[in-house]
Amino acid sequence: MLKKGNTTLTEQLVNIIKDEIEQGLYDVYDMLPREIDYQKKYNISRITVRNAMNELQNLGYIEKIKGKGTFVKKTKISEPLLKIESFTEEMKHRGLIPDTKDASILIIGANKECSEILNVPINTPIYKLTRTRLINNIPIAFFTTYLKSDYTLTLDSNIYNNSLYQYLSNEHNISIQKVKQYISVGLARKEMVEKLKCKEDEPILVLKRIGFIDDSENPYEYTIAQYIGSKYEYYFELKK
Repeated sequence: MLKKGNTTLTEQLVNIIKDEIEQGLYDVYDMLPREIDYQKKYNISRITVRNAMNELQNLGYIEKIKGKGTFVKKTKISEPLLKIESFTEEMKHRGLIPDTKDASILIIGANKECSEILNVPINTPIYKLTRTRLINNIPIAFFTTYLKSDYTLTLDSNIYNNSLYQYLSNEHNISIQKVKQYISVGLARKEMVEKLKCKEDEPILVLKRIGFIDDSENPYEYTIAQYIGSKYEYYFELKK
């Protein structure tokens, strides 16, 4: 039930629907309930619902299609691919609020894939860091990063709730100077569903990033970033 107070009924309904969309209750292209459904649910007038829908459309959250209904609008965060910049830095530069949760770091033995990519023998000790990345408090991606043990990194997982690249630069004078990136697609599995609050088998954008701290072909970092496909995209800008 909406309540009269300092915030108008229209503003309250806008915030309710906006929160439902941001929290993943509705997916992109899902149709919202009918206006009369909101009227009955919250005991409000038709004009209040109409005003709320108009405001949500102006904010870019929904799209009203005549004769069909009101749908959650497709909105994606775009990031340039031809640029070496951390997730945190990129989002801040765009005026968004980046965050990290559930960071966890441990030492493991390199498996076959990490052995080949990081150019170390199988079972060589390496760091494995996992993190859930958020934008404006919305889970957007799950990062798994493998780092060589050439430098002694802290095993305090809380440190990695902030920018990894900033920590490497400030504490160890390590700076990624070159990267190779590979893009593919996949489907969300159990871990992704739990971490990102998405649906099982939802399309996932997979970015594999190999980072070098100099111009050699000897990599230091290997990151697998899995993004919710409906919320994130990379783009190229090419000039002739």
